[in-house]
Amino acid sequence: MNLNFIELNANAKINLTLEVLSRREDGYHELRMVMHSIGLYDTLRLERAERGVIEVECDFPLPESNTLNRAAALFAQETGCGGVRIRLKKRIPAEAGLGGGSADAAGVLHGMQLLYGKAEENRLYEIGRQVGADVPFCLHGGCALVRGIGERLTALAPASLPLLVVKGERGVSTGALFRSLDPSAMGGETHIAQGMMAALENGPAAVSGALSNALSPAAEGLVPFIAELRERLLDAGALGALMTGSGSAVFGVFESMEKARAAEALFSDCAFAAVCQTVPNPVEIIRIG
Repeated sequence: MNLNFIELNANAKINLTLEVLSRREDGYHELRMVMHSIGLYDTLRLERAERGVIEVECDFPLPESNTLNRAAALFAQETGCGGVRIRLKKRIPAEAGLGGGSADAAGVLHGMQLLYGKAEENRLYEIGRQVGADVPFCLHGGCALVRGIGERLTALAPASLPLLVVKGERGVSTGALFRSLDPSAMGGETHIAQGMMAALENGPAAVSGALSNALSPAAEGLVPFIAELRERLLDAGALGALMTGSGSAVFGVFESMEKARAAEALFSDCAFAAVCQTVPNPVEIIRIG
């Protein structure tokens, strides 16, 4: 069946652990992370268009060179398929460590694959890697051990974690954060990811005890409000709280969705606050036609 359009929700991600192992010769950092998709999403509508046409419309200002354009152009170059018109409704905040731009790129790749169906799976992941380090995970979704600069994925069983995600006004530039990273933050202990992988089988309390992000000290040096948010989440009843990715969003893990919703009212002063939970898929298809 040939589709003319598809609408989907592209899910954000959180880092349950993040270790910086070393700085590579190419300037990137070797990482080891346990990542999970969450039910916080951007909504995309993709429509078939004439060959060579790539149009992006968004309710939020996007840079001229954005992840959606790059993903669509690389997919078309790889497959020789027709063009696409994309409409994006943003919900995932920028400079938050939630992978919003990567989720959008993955959503475009999922959508174009459904519209045109021409890329081999390994090539789809290679296109994602060219767009951004988190795009392969956002294509994969669920829960995974992620290594390298984000290109090596090992699937893990997804967990069910009630969450409250909060963010202040200031974001964190990933580039600035890694430039300010102290060498002492590198060389992560090998048990951190393994500890989280074991904790995932034992519920929110066990996961909360295994949370770890080696980037937190550097990010808190740039944006001190991150540390305040973490402490406030714990005071509001979170079992554990952690900055995700390179920040500046912080999530709290709660015993139940009800407790997370009750805590949300305490963060009305924040630029962003949302209750959600971990989910097993990278995208949710809303409508096709």
